[in-house]
Amino acid sequence: MRLFVLLWIVLSAVGSVASAQSTLPTTGPVKATPATVRVTLASLLVSQDVKGQEVLTPTSERVHPRPGDLLAWQATAINDMSRGVSDLMLTIPVPVSTLYVGGSAQLRLGGMNVAPLFSLDGQTFAPAPLKRKVSVVRNGVTSLQEVTVPPSEYRAVRWVLPALATHAQAIAELRTTVR
Repeated sequence: MRLFVLLWIVLSAVGSVASAQSTLPTTGPVKATPATVRVTLASLLVSQDVKGQEVLTPTSERVHPRPGDLLAWQATAINDMSRGVSDLMLTIPVPVSTLYVGGSAQLRLGGMNVAPLFSLDGQTFAPAPLKRKVSVVRNGVTSLQEVTVPPSEYRAVRWVLPALATHAQAIAELRTTVR
């Protein structure tokens, strides 16, 4: 069975497509209809305690990220169906108020790393590094040249999970810096 779950973060709104569509606050659970894959999203402020240990604090009305702050975005997909699903797509857009931190996208599923795909437009995805063609003028001659796009310009990250067993969960994470 194939099921597609898209998790979209747009500044202060989250949309999820499973069996139904809904609009939710930036963090918290997506209400599941019976026999679906539930998706939750957490936005966490990353800091360090006095011992240098990483501390993740959920963003809220009392925790306001500031320019330069590091945020962790964690999306959890839980299969509530009575059977496993395959080719599950989990997509987290990078909010325009943030910059993706290269190399931070990860998803582990049963001891296996699932390779992320990246997008500049939220529509077309490919493995990193992403490339684009730009016009270059040399000695008065214009030509197209392929250049590597810096990860800070990536606008979305997607994982395609080969399988998610019944009642199993997958947790994807990426990090961004607040502009």
